[in-house]
Amino acid sequence: MKTAVNENELRRGEVLEEKLRIKNSLLSHIYEISSLLTRSLDLEKVLDEIADRVVHGLNYDRAMIMLLSSDGSRLECRCIRGFTSEGEKRILEKPLILEEHDCYETKAVRCGNPRFIPDTENAPDATPIDRIINRYHERKSVLYVPLRIKDKILGLLGVDRYRTRMEITQDDVESLTIFANQASIIIENTRLYQALSHEKKVSENIIRCSTNGVVVSDLAGGILNVNPRAEELLGIPREEAVKTRIQDVFKFNAADKKKIYSLLKKSNNVHYFDYPYSRNDEKLVFNLSGFAFRDEERKILGAVTIIADQTEKKRMDDYLLRVEKSAALGRVAAGIAHEIRNPLAGIYTTVQNLENEFGEEDSRKSDLQTILQEIDRVERLIREILDLVRPVPIHVEEFDIHNLLSATLSLIRKESAKKKIDLIMEFNAGKPSINADPHRLRQVFLNLVLNAIESIKGRGKIIIRTDDARRGRNERDWISISFQDSGRGIPPENMSRIFEPFFTTKSGGTGLGLPVSHKIIEDHRGMIEVESEPDRGAVFRVLLPLKRVPLRTRRMIIEDVNTDN
Repeated sequence: MKTAVNENELRRGEVLEEKLRIKNSLLSHIYEISSLLTRSLDLEKVLDEIADRVVHGLNYDRAMIMLLSSDGSRLECRCIRGFTSEGEKRILEKPLILEEHDCYETKAVRCGNPRFIPDTENAPDATPIDRIINRYHERKSVLYVPLRIKDKILGLLGVDRYRTRMEITQDDVESLTIFANQASIIIENTRLYQALSHEKKVSENIIRCSTNGVVVSDLAGGILNVNPRAEELLGIPREEAVKTRIQDVFKFNAADKKKIYSLLKKSNNVHYFDYPYSRNDEKLVFNLSGFAFRDEERKILGAVTIIADQTEKKRMDDYLLRVEKSAALGRVAAGIAHEIRNPLAGIYTTVQNLENEFGEEDSRKSDLQTILQEIDRVERLIREILDLVRPVPIHVEEFDIHNLLSATLSLIRKESAKKKIDLIMEFNAGKPSINADPHRLRQVFLNLVLNAIESIKGRGKIIIRTDDARRGRNERDWISISFQDSGRGIPPENMSRIFEPFFTTKSGGTGLGLPVSHKIIEDHRGMIEVESEPDRGAVFRVLLPLKRVPLRTRRMIIEDVNTDN
């Protein structure tokens, strides 16, 4: 009797010891999969790790993880272990439709509780679909445990012991349920992280690929991030930008600072306004806007500044305004010139006849000759005025712009040397061959260099530089010819008027040199830009389009049919 009691106690001890071993093993595997939250953030790797733990750690022969589709209508197999290649292919390729397929898998998901079928062949609730699956996968005894977090069903974990034929006990059901609950948390967290990571990448890609600059700053103005376009526009690498404050980049005046802060504090957007910006001595015009960004509790965390480069648009707007204004003034002046020209011809003829009536010794003859000379000067002035508005033939040929500049500058080197002004040539353009009228361009270049010489008092220098350039949305190739002097510069109040006909600050000047030069460049489909600061000289930049294809030297006449006669 005592022996029987000892054997029973020994048996109970062995059972308890086995249960303890199983629980310890379960806890160990739960700990291992829990560490996936810090080791792997890829869902497929997480599912593989979970399936491997089920098979090798919890002693099942086959396992599969099925997850509900995003719309909750399908069960899709995402990971499988222990099946034949044909079985794997069938399971992976054929999801189960919850509304159409009535089987153990869909029932377990719908009811949300573990489903253990000890004998699939003789199960009373087996459906035709179950019998088909039994036949294809040779199911005997299976266990399906829902993957769930509270009331949310993620999918299903299915296992069996197909090869070993070991019994699946109630302890196994409880252990797998505990394991599946922890696995559900890990799967959901991984999916949430992937969704957030994807959303973050999309947002970052949108910001990175934006054609506008984006600067993110905190409440103190410290820059947190800049996109590549902002780096390019500001001329500041990201590594340096994040070490500075936005108020050190954009030096707003006190009134603007107060206005911007007030708008952001009230959650109002800062609407577009122009801001002049200097980047490596290059003058730019930015269009700035901004808005505050907040956390979930609507607390302001910082601001986002949007930078749109309006430099080219501003140049083009100024250029078109200048062209329109000059054309209007030119038409008025041309109308007046026409009216003056006819009576002037009569006056010239009359004075010439009077001159012939006096001898060479008569002082009145000299006075009349002076009158004729002044009439000739007025006639030349009228011709220049008419050249501003009427079509002037342009004799186009292919030539090297560097050769033309060198030849033009040789004409005035002696004069510049007398005034102790150095002419420095820096030819950097890689494509100096253009199609244009060399004689008309020589007139422009001479006028710009002579103006530069007159602006310099004492010793100085003029740098004539060529560069490759791009302008406009079509990004076609241009050549830039700049004339930079060390003279007194152009007063800000005169900048908008220098291309107006008859505007001049020189005694004895006609005020037609720059307007005529502007017209010549315009006839060549080019542009003239000017930059200047008082006492720091001026830069006149001529932009001409390059030829698109190699051409043989030829002469042709281009007339602007849109210009008034």
